[in-house]
Amino acid sequence: MNKAPISKAARYQLMHDTRNIRACADRKKVTLDAWDESRERAAAEQHFELGCWLYYYSRRIGLTGPQGLQQRIDCACRLFMAGFTSPGYQFFTVFDFGSRTFDTLFEMGDAEEVIAGLRTMLADDKSGMLNKAFDYFGWPKERLAS
Repeated sequence: MNKAPISKAARYQLMHDTRNIRACADRKKVTLDAWDESRERAAAEQHFELGCWLYYYSRRIGLTGPQGLQQRIDCACRLFMAGFTSPGYQFFTVFDFGSRTFDTLFEMGDAEEVIAGLRTMLADDKSGMLNKAFDYFGWPKERLAS
C-alpha cells in the first residue's frame, strides 16, 4: 500500500496518538470507553497506513464536484479492499474518521455515481474484497439498463 499524502508532521502526530489513544481522546475532548479504546488500538496497530489515508480523506470527501466524487470513490475502495464494509468508530479518535464520515461517502447526492465508480474496479479486484462489499450492500455488480 502506498503512503497517504500527508505531511511528515501529521504522520508523526498520528503515530504519536496511536501510542496513547487515551491521551489523544483527552486532548481532543472525545469520549472513549475501554471497549472503543481497545478496538481503536487494534485498528491503529493493524491498519496504520489505512488510518493515515482515512485522515487524508476525512478532509476531502465532503468536496463537491468531480474532485469530491473521485475522493469518495477512492476512499470507499480503499476501505473495502482492506476488508471494512463499515469502519464504525475504529478510526475515529486518532484518524478523525468515524461512522458519520463513512456515511458521507454515500450521502453527498452522488451515491449512484460513487457505486458506479466502484463498479468499474470490480474486474481488477483480484482479492475479492470489493466484490464482498458489493455483496454486503446488495449493490448490482453489472450496470443496470436505464
